[in-house]
Amino acid sequence: MKAAYKWLAFIIAAEVVVQAAAIAFGYARLGKYVDDGATLTKDTDSFPGATALVIHEINGMMLIPALAIALLVVAFLSKIPGAPKVAGILFGMVVVQVLLGMFGFDVPFLALLHGMLALGIFGYAAMIGVRASRMEKQRIDQLV
Repeated sequence: MKAAYKWLAFIIAAEVVVQAAAIAFGYARLGKYVDDGATLTKDTDSFPGATALVIHEINGMMLIPALAIALLVVAFLSKIPGAPKVAGILFGMVVVQVLLGMFGFDVPFLALLHGMLALGIFGYAAMIGVRASRMEKQRIDQLV
């Protein structure tokens, strides 16, 4: 369980990197599409980079929240001191992130917070993984 806890935290951090890459690629492709003379309207079915934006949406609305729930469950089962607390905080951050992403279209300031919170989620998830790795290493050293 302790290894699962560590790796779930690292996977969440990696998924945030995928999120950043997908949104950057999607909007860069959209910008080039428009710069090349194309027009984007509400009726436009597809454009270059649309797949990257869909990946960002699916990752953010489904995959990362599912991983955060899994981390929370594993945290309770791992018996690592403080793990449920930090996993719960990360889960709360992910919930707020999803809400900011959903409402950021209507209130652009929320989209700004969405981007900033993504950095926080990355850092916090990576910190959880590093701390779990150090705890594993300490226990191995103590046994020797």
